[in-house]
Amino acid sequence: MTILNLKIKILSRKEVTPNIYLLSLAAPAIAQQALPGQFLHIKCSKDNYPLLRRPISIHRVNPQKGEIQILFQVAGEGTKLLAERPVGDDLDIIGPLGNSFKLYPESKKVMLIGGGIGVAALLALGEEAIRQGKEVQVLIGALNKELVLAEEIFSDLGAKVEVATNDGSYRYKGLVTELLEKILEEEALATGLPHQIFACGPRPLLKKVSEIAFQKNIDSQVSMEERMGCGIGACLGCVCKIKGEDQNNNNNGLPPPPYIYKRVCIDGPIFRGNEVVWDDQ
Repeated sequence: MTILNLKIKILSRKEVTPNIYLLSLAAPAIAQQALPGQFLHIKCSKDNYPLLRRPISIHRVNPQKGEIQILFQVAGEGTKLLAERPVGDDLDIIGPLGNSFKLYPESKKVMLIGGGIGVAALLALGEEAIRQGKEVQVLIGALNKELVLAEEIFSDLGAKVEVATNDGSYRYKGLVTELLEKILEEEALATGLPHQIFACGPRPLLKKVSEIAFQKNIDSQVSMEERMGCGIGACLGCVCKIKGEDQNNNNNGLPPPPYIYKRVCIDGPIFRGNEVVWDDQ
């Protein structure tokens, strides 16, 4: 896969909920090779402020039209400037970057769990899973009804969608991880557990999902978020702790280290849930 540095045109811009924007971009070269879970490194303004690019997940891909979409939340000066870019403007991007979610051929039933803006990284995965004929469940978590993202889109694709809101203003009242535990208990007795779980969202959500999946012996993959500098693995600014690998053959007889550091930008952003060191970070 080739990493590209391109100028791509903004085709449309929409504020889908307060401070969350959907941009459609003309990017034929990206659309032909992007995989679910990958991201773009975007220069948010036309000048050099802010200095660093912003990593934004690829939300949706349409290879036939040569278009991609990004869905992002305004969280600082960079994303604020990006949200203000007009239709017709050219964005300076590097991508597609990172690894991707892995759907196993033998997995017939998969579950996608998105918390807040984390839903943005899961739509392309849901589309691919449905294209492969898998049964797809989607759990969406949000603070309130107004901030629920992509529910109708997932439903229209044919996925079974459940929603949890922290304040109870829509559907299940509570955390989406609480809803996850409830559903898994019910399905263990009825239709059977999912074969894979994929998650993106705040770190506490990812940690809890990984713990639940491990307890149920379900393969889990999580999309990690860290602050990035270069986006291509050179600056080491986005490392996260991963459990030490078996190095018996080249570690001078010593036990493997308890953890190693991996770069989210090129070793990730997708990691298996049970390999991430979740504590003391």
